[in-house]
Amino acid sequence: MMATTASSLTTREIAQWVEYHRAEGFDSPEELLTFIEVFWGVHIPRSKVCPDHTPPAEYIIDSFFETVQDSVCWANRGGGKTFNGALVTWLDSLFKDHCETKILGGSGEQSLRMYSHILSLLTPPFQHLVEGEALRTRTHLINGSNIQILTASTKSVRGPHPQKLKLDEVDEFEDRIYEAALLIPKSAWGIRASVQIYSTMHKAYGLMNRVITEAAESGYRVFKWCVFDVMEKCVGRDCENCELWEDCEGRARQADGFYPIEDAISAKRKVSRETWESEMLCRMPSQEGLIYKEFDLSVHVV
Repeated sequence: MMATTASSLTTREIAQWVEYHRAEGFDSPEELLTFIEVFWGVHIPRSKVCPDHTPPAEYIIDSFFETVQDSVCWANRGGGKTFNGALVTWLDSLFKDHCETKILGGSGEQSLRMYSHILSLLTPPFQHLVEGEALRTRTHLINGSNIQILTASTKSVRGPHPQKLKLDEVDEFEDRIYEAALLIPKSAWGIRASVQIYSTMHKAYGLMNRVITEAAESGYRVFKWCVFDVMEKCVGRDCENCELWEDCEGRARQADGFYPIEDAISAKRKVSRETWESEMLCRMPSQEGLIYKEFDLSVHVV
C-alpha cells in the first residue's frame, strides 16, 4: 500500500495498514521510511552528504531492525538526534511486543524533551494502542511495551532492566550515573538489549569525547552527522558568495534534509569558529576554558 499522506486514506485503511505492520513487521528499510513519512509527515534525511558521515536514515534503519546493538549518535545542535531517538523508541514500542525503554537525559528537562517528542507521535491512528492514558513520565501500550523517564540518581538507574536504554546529551552526565546506567539493559522477549547514546561533543576531554574515543573497544557503532547532512537541498544559490562555502564546498546541493540554509548562515555569524566547528560541524570538542588549548594527550604525554 502506498500513499502520499495518512490524510488521503480512510480510517479503515489506516487501521488496516497499522495492524498489518504490527503483525508482519516491515519487509525493507524503504517500507519503514515510507511508513514514517506517510503517518507522521517526517522525511528522514537519506543522502550521504559528507563522505565520512552517516545520514540519519541509516541510524533509524539499523536501530529498528537491530542490525546494530549499541550505538552513539554524534550530531550537530538542531540536527534531530533527540527526535530520532524518540522516533525509534516509538517504533520499537509499537511494533515489538513487550519492548521496554528507559530514557535518561543529562537533565530532567532533556529527558522530558525526548519524551515530549514521543507524545507528539501519538497521533489518532495509534491512540487506541495506549493502555489508559499517556502519563507525564510513563506510557504503557496494550502490547506490553512501555516507555519511562528515569531520574538522574543511582537508585533510579540501578532498579529497572528494560531491553532499551536511551541516554541523551551524555556530556552533561555525572560519570557515576553514566557507568551505573550502562548495566540497565537486558535482552528479553526476543528483543536485544541495547544502549543508544545521543549528544553533541562540546566539552574537551568530556564524557562524550571519551565515549567516541573508546567506541570501538566498547562495541558502539558511531553514527555521525553534521549540519550539512541534515540541511535542506541547496538550489539556485551562488556558491562562491555563500558564507558557508568554506565548509560546504557545494555539498549541500546533494542534501535532502530539513535544516534551513539561512538558519545555518545566521548561526555561523553569531558564534566563534571554535563553537561552529564543535557544535555544528562535529569536527572537534570545544577547547574553551582550557589553560593550554594546544595540549594533546598523544603528543605531550609519554
